[in-house]
Amino acid sequence: MIAATYLYAKNQQIAGINPTDSPGKKEFAFIRSDRLDELEDKYKFGDRNAPDLLVPVHLYEHARNELLDRLND
Repeated sequence: MIAATYLYAKNQQIAGINPTDSPGKKEFAFIRSDRLDELEDKYKFGDRNAPDLLVPVHLYEHARNELLDRLND
């Protein structure tokens, strides 16, 4: 959920929400783009102090709440 929230806060569009093999678990599917690939790499392997990793807390919380609402629909 943390990675999805980060990507959503960085204006990446969600294509859908898919069930997983684990009961009660779902995963977010994002629309593929060069920017998405770049953000994923920075999130997984980037320097902790990279400007692209920073998200204002109010944007992060807003993104998190929207994703939780989408999961509960």
